[in-house]
Amino acid sequence: MNVLNRILVVIGLLLALPLGIALCVAPIPILGAIGQGLDSLTSWLETTNDLVRILLGILFALAWMVICLLILVLELRRPPRRMVRVERVDGGIVEVNLKTITDHVAYELEQMPGVLRARSRASVRRNAVAVEVEVDTAGDMAVPAQASQIVDAVRLVVEEKVGVRLAQPPQVRMHAAPAPAVVRRPVEGPPSIGTP
Repeated sequence: MNVLNRILVVIGLLLALPLGIALCVAPIPILGAIGQGLDSLTSWLETTNDLVRILLGILFALAWMVICLLILVLELRRPPRRMVRVERVDGGIVEVNLKTITDHVAYELEQMPGVLRARSRASVRRNAVAVEVEVDTAGDMAVPAQASQIVDAVRLVVEEKVGVRLAQPPQVRMHAAPAPAVVRRPVEGPPSIGTP
């Protein structure tokens, strides 16, 4: 929301600056032009059909209400937390960025045998961390055993290495590469008579 606030403030200032200067320097022509524009709008509204005028009023009122409610929701919505508190620190309060956790998890998983690539995501839940991991593994590895090792590694990195509490057990999505095809060589029989 900070970016939207800055954009709205910049646009408002860019519009208000020249209008304010022009209004201070030449108030009579500007106020006269505004008055003429309002008079012409009033005369146009008086000549239009009552039903059309009411429908246009409702349409513009709904559009204005949607814009205001959207800005209000964006302004009041809390941004997602990017930091989580480290549990085992004496003498102070330490928070660590979620990217630190995801980088540590991905690095440790990619050091494991059979893991080709690892990607992780983390989110804060009640001052704890929920971790989701996607792992590409070699096809010749036993999936249950490797999945258990991955869950243990994630738990060890998050709770022991980084020092953050897990909000729930880690979620692991594994993508096993297909097992390499076995190339069969033709079986050579006994040499025939007459071949050197």
